[in-house]
Amino acid sequence: MIDSVEFGETSQTGSLRRLQERCGFALLLAGNTHRLAGTRRDIHAMDQIESRIGMRFEIGQPTREDCVRIGAEHNVEGADAYEAIVTCGENTSLRALCHLLQNCAAGTSGFGSIRLPRIETTLRGMSCGSDVLRLLHERRNDAADHLRSPA
Repeated sequence: MIDSVEFGETSQTGSLRRLQERCGFALLLAGNTHRLAGTRRDIHAMDQIESRIGMRFEIGQPTREDCVRIGAEHNVEGADAYEAIVTCGENTSLRALCHLLQNCAAGTSGFGSIRLPRIETTLRGMSCGSDVLRLLHERRNDAADHLRSPA
């Protein structure tokens, strides 16, 4: 698999294609196709690659179920912690969610579970963290307001 192939030059992409043809192994390109063919010269190389693509997958935003399953794999504990990772996943990407949970797991040194305070602390150090923390606090305030309002 080659990730971020858009940074490669056309000759590098061509070399990968020739290597794949010669050796017969699968080649997986990950990225945005519009960035892969960034210049007029790259469009021809990209056309050749596009004509050889056997399957194409598009991964969208993670669903609530995706986030919960990923959280279970990382030993997340507590309903509030799951709400936090769902908020993160639904508003960022699978990559950001996995990065968050990997960093949280590193903070536990492999012992114990990942709870909300660890998630919030880890979010503070991430580039998308402030937005996610703001959403978490807004949702908490909305839930608290809902509980206080008369029925």
